[in-house]
Order: sequence, then C-alpha cells, then structure tokens
Amino acid sequence: MTPLTAAIHFISPLSPASLAALDAEVVKIRGQRQTHLLEIGSVSRHLYFIRQGLARVYYYHKGLDVTDYFAIDQQFIGGVESLFTGQSSQKAIQLLENSEVYSISVEALERLSYEHHDIERAGRKMAVYGFLEGQQRIQSIRFHEAKERYQELDKKYPGLLNRAPLKYVASYLGITPVSLSRLRATMD
Repeated sequence: MTPLTAAIHFISPLSPASLAALDAEVVKIRGQRQTHLLEIGSVSRHLYFIRQGLARVYYYHKGLDVTDYFAIDQQFIGGVESLFTGQSSQKAIQLLENSEVYSISVEALERLSYEHHDIERAGRKMAVYGFLEGQQRIQSIRFHEAKERYQELDKKYPGLLNRAPLKYVASYLGITPVSLSRLRATMD
C-alpha cells in the first residue's frame, strides 16, 4: 500500500478493492528542493502527499511572496481552489527540501470516487478537514497575536522552524523576518 493510500485509509477505512484501485493510480515522485509541483497560472490536476520532506503553497500579493501553508512529513498538499474549480491557480506549490512525494490525479480520484463509494466518503472527509483547517487559519490570523500563531505553527508543523527558510515562516505568520527573530529570541 502506498503512503498516500494508507493516509486516506486512515482518514476513512477503505475496502480491499478500493485500496487496490487507489494504489494503482498513485505515482511516486522524488522531488528535488526548489521543484514546483504547481506553477502559478497552471491548473492543478493532482493531489499530493508528502511522505518525507517539506513543501509550501505560496502566492504573490503586491509583489510580496506570501506563504499560505506548509506540508511536512505525512501531510497532504494541493492547489485546492484550482483542484475544485478547474481554473488556473493563483498559488504555487514548491518543495523546500528534497522530498518523497506521492501523487494522484484528480481525474483518477473522481473516477474512483464514482466507482467506490468508500473512496468518495474519504474524499468528502478530506474536503471537510481542509475546510476546517482553512477556517482555523483565518481565525488564527484574525484573533491571535504573533506569539500565539508562532506556538500554533510549532505544534502543527513540528521541526519546521529548523527546516524552512525563516522568511517563509515569517510570511506564514504575517510578520517580518526581523519580528520573527525577536519573537524567537523571547521564546528560547
């Protein structure tokens, strides 16, 4: 069983037939640091699972590189908006480390969801989880101080602060790299 299939099976148990069908569609990618899994302006056609490594979703706003979210070992990542709408993505996915990534096309996932209702159910649970994650992120930005967002980041992405460039971490937190350095000094 591929790590992507195992992760979906963990979210919502799948029948042996569904596991086999899903596994047959999964592709393993060994991506090098700085590789883009999705470019801005492209249509997102794959859902990715970072078995080992680190990736980020980012976009540009007023000329600034803004990190939207990270995926670290054993997490999913995708150009969600583009995946659902089929429109060009305003965001990119970039590997920040040499990474072992598993991919499945949205086309295959849609077909398998139609053929296997347990895969459809798992997809629905994943979509709800993604929605809730987005809501938590919005609430964190709106209602928490930088220190609290920093602490949440450390819990959600253990070890990230030692693996990701600090400019991307600062961007994710909505603060400057200088502010992040000051914050880290008070936390240590």
